[in-house]
Amino acid sequence: MSAYIKYMKELLPRKSSLKGGQTIMMNKECSALIQPQLPTKRKDPGSFHVPCAIGETMFDRALCDLGASINLMPLSLVKRLQINEILPTDVVIRLAEKT
Repeated sequence: MSAYIKYMKELLPRKSSLKGGQTIMMNKECSALIQPQLPTKRKDPGSFHVPCAIGETMFDRALCDLGASINLMPLSLVKRLQINEILPTDVVIRLAEKT
């Protein structure tokens, strides 16, 4: 019998006898089992904006997206940042929304 199973078998019968203010060390799996109900599922917040600086150029609302991503930069920004090493490509990007 694993130490985890043994610990849970000892802890769960005592759950009703535990009083507030007591501290019991447990890992996240134990904590999830003891909670009376699961937390409500929340909607994915999607993308958000953060301030960002590249060299001397400041972007007040740089877009952050935590999903699958392709990093694109407008040509005007490439020129403003003085990035000289860009090559043309024949790649076509089809987004999930078919745009």
